Amino acid sequence: MKNKEFINKTTAAWIWRQTIPFLPRLLLIIALNSVVIFANIYLTILTKNLIDTASSLAGYIPEAAGAGIGWVMSQIPDILRSQPEILRNIILYVLIILLDIGISMTASFMSVYLSEKFEFYIRRRMFDTIIRAKWRNVTAYHSGDLMVRLTSDIHSLASGIINVLSSVVILIVSFAASFVTLMYFDPSLALFAFALGPIAVALSMYSGKRLKSYQTRIQESEANYRSHMQENIANITVVKSFTSEDRMSGRLYSLYRERMKLVVKRNRLSIVMGSIIGFTYSIGYLAALVWGIIKISLNMMSFGTLTIFLSLVGRVQSPVLGLAKTVPTISSIFASAARIVEIDTLPVEDYEAIEIGAVSMGIRFQDIDYSYHTNEVFKGLNLDIKPGSLVAITGSSGLGKTTLIRLMMNYVDAQSGTVTFYYTDEHGNPTESLAAPGIRDYISYVPQGNTLFSGSIRSNLLLGNPSLTDEEIYAILKSATLFDYVMSLPDGIDTVVGEKGHGLSEGQAERIAIARALAKKAPVVIFDEATSALDEQTEQRIIQNIKELENGPTCIFITHKLGILPFLDEEIKLGNVVNKSIRKGKNR
Repeated sequence: MKNKEFINKTTAAWIWRQTIPFLPRLLLIIALNSVVIFANIYLTILTKNLIDTASSLAGYIPEAAGAGIGWVMSQIPDILRSQPEILRNIILYVLIILLDIGISMTASFMSVYLSEKFEFYIRRRMFDTIIRAKWRNVTAYHSGDLMVRLTSDIHSLASGIINVLSSVVILIVSFAASFVTLMYFDPSLALFAFALGPIAVALSMYSGKRLKSYQTRIQESEANYRSHMQENIANITVVKSFTSEDRMSGRLYSLYRERMKLVVKRNRLSIVMGSIIGFTYSIGYLAALVWGIIKISLNMMSFGTLTIFLSLVGRVQSPVLGLAKTVPTISSIFASAARIVEIDTLPVEDYEAIEIGAVSMGIRFQDIDYSYHTNEVFKGLNLDIKPGSLVAITGSSGLGKTTLIRLMMNYVDAQSGTVTFYYTDEHGNPTESLAAPGIRDYISYVPQGNTLFSGSIRSNLLLGNPSLTDEEIYAILKSATLFDYVMSLPDGIDTVVGEKGHGLSEGQAERIAIARALAKKAPVVIFDEATSALDEQTEQRIIQNIKELENGPTCIFITHKLGILPFLDEEIKLGNVVNKSIRKGKNR
């Protein structure tokens, strides 16, 4: 229980911190809606005055018997002359209605606008946290789950906070103003209207706890539901190749049924509690109405006062019941907020820019130990990749080639040992920098598989170097043996490709990814099985073009293709012992 209370307090404090920047505009919306409330209450008082004034004029008029609408209309000027305050009150009534409409429209527009801004504010913060979080922490979540948190959870939170927070304050203002007004005219009616409100609040608080539990589980089920769809769409080629369409569709239906059970349980509880609360509202209204009828029959109350009651009893009961119905919504907000806080508290990389004037860098692994849980990958590994060299890292699957990349890119830290980048600075002094997030500014990476973004070829190439000129882009395309193909396209480098390079062959997509890495002009380039779809001749031409680059980078090829070895300076073969590597020098 203490742990839950701590989580709720932590979540509440987090929600409050996110809300503070938007408080001035939120308070303005509340103020506008409060003006509307007071205006409507004043309208009920005007209505009472009009009815009581009319009642004071009431008397038996023989001519009225069987008279039509024409005769009634002919009496209006005499009524207004004898009671000029009626006309004043009617005019005032119309003006207040117009003011009410104008303010309500303004408040509604501001509320929608503020809700959208608040939602984007949180979404951008969470997006920034995700892309800046430590690699191992963020990759522990399924991408579909992260998308649910970034979309559904944040939408529920943002719209809930803006609407609920303002609604709660407005409901309190409405209750206080209406209750005081009723107390002024007839205290007994006010007490009758309020009597059953606390029961409704108690019922809502009871249901709210259960609804929060359901909401959390529903959001988790949505994450599973969306993750399944996202994975299948992203890997549709695999699904089709295994003719698994029926199984995957069946799995989606199973996830849907699990989610639907939770949705039905939540809605059933919400509907039942809503009905009970509505019943208490009706009983309270009926009791107050009967009391008012009795007082009128005993000549203890005017018709105008009863009109005020009929207008304001809902304003006394509705805020209480509204606050009661808000409890489940608040529970949903807390359920979504807790899932967002979990992401917001992910440890973020300690990025610090590293100033390096070098154009060529070496990488030294010293006494590296690394394990995935109980699976030991490296034990006392020592490697030295010389500046400007073209090196192949080879070996069987599972021996740590990908782990080497993660250590170099500082996606993960070694349990012991150091990864050091060494170079000669612009003054000719030997310098070293330990692997850190900032070192990635000086590394280009060509990941395994198709990693192009949807957009133009130009936008993909500018990803790591937005300042490239068209001439520099053309030179890079020539190095990747792609210039003639791109120039043959109708829009050249501005040709738009789809997600993961849709519209390109695998080989063309790989070469654009290689060009993107070269465009960064980094001292180190890592190729992770980056030429798997290329024929040997194209592969060899690209390697030769890289060698001919001015101030050529240190290139590390993670590869199973032995045909490129004669064109590289060195092969480092990872052995089947965790601390062993076999080096082979230039063998062209």
